[in-house]
Amino acid sequence: MYDKLLVCLSAHPHAQAAVQHGVKLAAVHGAELLFLHVLAQHALPIADIPPAALEPPEDFQVASREVGQRLLAAAMREAERAGVMSNRCLTTASDEAACIADTAVRHRCDLIIIATEGRNAVMRLLTGCAIPGLITIAPVPVLICRMPETGGRNACKA
Repeated sequence: MYDKLLVCLSAHPHAQAAVQHGVKLAAVHGAELLFLHVLAQHALPIADIPPAALEPPEDFQVASREVGQRLLAAAMREAERAGVMSNRCLTTASDEAACIADTAVRHRCDLIIIATEGRNAVMRLLTGCAIPGLITIAPVPVLICRMPETGGRNACKA
């Protein structure tokens, strides 16, 4: 059913759910995985903060790239352990949802897998989460996953 799955990565611990679901789905369907990490943008705080407390944009970009490389390498190792073919993509974008949707089109992905920490839709919208925008513009189905509850139940929503 699926040939290529796009798995969105982030530095949040809940993002591991997307990797786990992507690897399992790819193994079942004999699909290839594309792991995508959109680098965080350097934001200037609106509050009054002493200039010495601000991280220079160059340092922020280097640190963000290093985090992205580590996340992608770990995800690819997990796919390799499961015997699943995978590739990775590290990019920057001002609109994360549009970047994810465009990547899905460019790489001919059949499904986008992204994780959430379980907040409600309003909170995701207010905090700038990519999921509301992605659901609106995605050219393929979006699988929204979250980490298993303490009771061992794993919740996924399509």
